[in-house]
Amino acid sequence: MVRTYNNNSLLEQIKHATSTRKLHHANLISSGQGEDGLPLALELSKLLLCEHETGCGSCRGCTRVAKLEHPDLNLTFPIVSGGATGTSDDFLVQFREAFINNPFLDPNSWQQTIATKNQQLQIPVKEIQNLQHKLSLTAAEGKNRVLLLWMPEAIKVSASNKLLKLIEEPLDNTYIIFVTHNKGRLLPTILSRCAPWHCKPLTAEAFEQHFSGEAENLKALLNMVFAPNLGAAITAKNDPSTTQIELFAHWMRTCYKGAPVEITAVVNELATQPKEAVKTLITRSMHFLERGYYHNVQATDTSATDLGAINVQKLSTAVVPAGAQLITKTLGSCLRDLERNIHLKTSLTHASYQLHRAFRGQ
Repeated sequence: MVRTYNNNSLLEQIKHATSTRKLHHANLISSGQGEDGLPLALELSKLLLCEHETGCGSCRGCTRVAKLEHPDLNLTFPIVSGGATGTSDDFLVQFREAFINNPFLDPNSWQQTIATKNQQLQIPVKEIQNLQHKLSLTAAEGKNRVLLLWMPEAIKVSASNKLLKLIEEPLDNTYIIFVTHNKGRLLPTILSRCAPWHCKPLTAEAFEQHFSGEAENLKALLNMVFAPNLGAAITAKNDPSTTQIELFAHWMRTCYKGAPVEITAVVNELATQPKEAVKTLITRSMHFLERGYYHNVQATDTSATDLGAINVQKLSTAVVPAGAQLITKTLGSCLRDLERNIHLKTSLTHASYQLHRAFRGQ
C-alpha cells in the first residue's frame, strides 16, 4: 500500500475538497523529487475513481488505480525518444513496474530505467495531442476520468499552449492532476489555472519509518546521502551503484588537487552521464559538502561517517569556512547552467576550477 509520510494533513484537505464536491478540475501538487508528490496524486486518483467515492483502497476501482491499470486513469510522464508512437504509451509497462517498486520515483531513477547514453527526459507535443484524443472519449466506467501528469515542467514549450487548452476548456467529470518538482519552470498561465497543493519536505523520521526493518547504519547512511529524496534512497538500496558516491569522491578529489589534465579527464567522464544524472550528482554534491561544512564548523559527531569512498571527517577538512560560500555559488550556478542547456563540459570545467579555489580558501 502506498502511503504519504509528511503530508497526511494535506491529504485530509484533499479528501474534504473531494467529498464536498469542491475539488478543482485542475490540481497542481508540488513536492521535492522523490517525496510525497506521486503518492499523494495516487491517493487523489483513488478518491476520484473509487466505486464508493471514498478512496477505500479495497474496491475494484481502487485496486486497479494502485496497479496503474484503471481504464479511466490516463498517465503522462516524461519519456525519451525512440519509442514506436513517441508518447508515454511506449513506456507504460516500464513506468508501472518502476512505480510499483518505488512509489516515490524520482526523475533520475526513472531516466536510468529507460534512457540510453545521454537521452533527456521530455514530454513531447505528440503526447499532448494523444491526451486530447484520449480525454475526448467516453469514460470506460461511466464516471470520472483522471489525467495524472508527472513533471509538467518537462513539457516542450511548443506543447504548452495545447496543454493550456485542456485546462481552460475542462471536459465533464474530467480531473487533471499535475505533480511538479519545479513549478518555477511552468508557465504562469498554467499555474494560475490550477488549484495548488504544496507538500512539506520529508524528514529523517520518514526515512526511519520506511527503512524500519533495516540495519541502523544503513538507515543513517541513506538518510545522510539522500534526504529528503526518499525515491533515490529506495533506488540506491535496491541498486547501490546508483548512489554516485564513488563518482562524487573522484570529482571532489580531482577538484581539490586542481591538476588541469585530471580535471579534463573527470569532466569528460561526467559528460558521458545522462543529463539528469549529472544534475542529481551536483545536487548531492551540494548536500555532501554542506554536511562536511557543518561538521567542520560545529565539530559534531555523525552517526553515519562511512560513505564508502569518503567520510564526513575527511570531507570536513576540505570545506573551509572561507570557501563555503563559493562552493554553494559554484554548484548552484552549474545546476542553473544545465537547466538552461548551456554546454555541459564548459559548465563542469568552470565549476571544477572554482571548486579548487574554494577548497583552497582562495
